[in-house]
Amino acid sequence: MFRIDWEPFNGMAHRPWLMFWGLILSAVLWTVMLLLCVFAGFDITSEEETTFVEAGFTAYTEEKSELHLCATNGKTYTILYYKYYDGIFDNPSYLCNGDSYTLWINDGGYIRAMNDASGQQMIDFESEREAYRSSQRIAVVLMAVFLILTTAFFALAWVVSKNPEWYPAWLVKLLFANASEFGA
Repeated sequence: MFRIDWEPFNGMAHRPWLMFWGLILSAVLWTVMLLLCVFAGFDITSEEETTFVEAGFTAYTEEKSELHLCATNGKTYTILYYKYYDGIFDNPSYLCNGDSYTLWINDGGYIRAMNDASGQQMIDFESEREAYRSSQRIAVVLMAVFLILTTAFFALAWVVSKNPEWYPAWLVKLLFANASEFGA
C-alpha cells in the first residue's frame, strides 16, 4: 500500500499531504486540548496555600461565571463558577446580611473554601474543583464532538479518494472542490 509514489488522497486532492497531515495534526491537537481541559479540573489547592480570613459582606456583583463579594474589611473576594454549587449561590444577596463568614482564599483573592457563621461548609476544596469541572463539561463535549467530526471528515475523504466512482457525485463534490475533473 505504501509505495514510494503513494500519496494519501490518490491524486484527488490539490494538496494531499497537507490534508493528510492536517488530519494527523488535528487529531493530536484536539486530543491534547481535551486532556488539558480534563486535567485542569484536578488543580489541587491545599489549605497551606491559602489564607484564613473572617469577613462579612456588604455588597456583591456578578460577572460571567464569577461572584464578587465586597467585604467589610474593604477587600473584594471572588467565587469562581458560583452557578455550579447546586443552588447555594442562586440568590447571593443573602450573603450580605451582616453575618461573618470564614474564608480560605488564595493569593488572587479567590475563595477556595467557605464556612458560614454556624460553621457549616458552603464551599470546600473538593466542591470548588467539582464546580470547575462542571463548568467545563460543555467545552469538553464540544471538543470531543469536533474531534470525531474532523477525524470522520478526513477518513471519509481518504476512503472516497481511493475509489471515487463508487460514491455519488454529490459526496465527491462535497469532499473535493473539483469533482468533475475526476469523472464523478
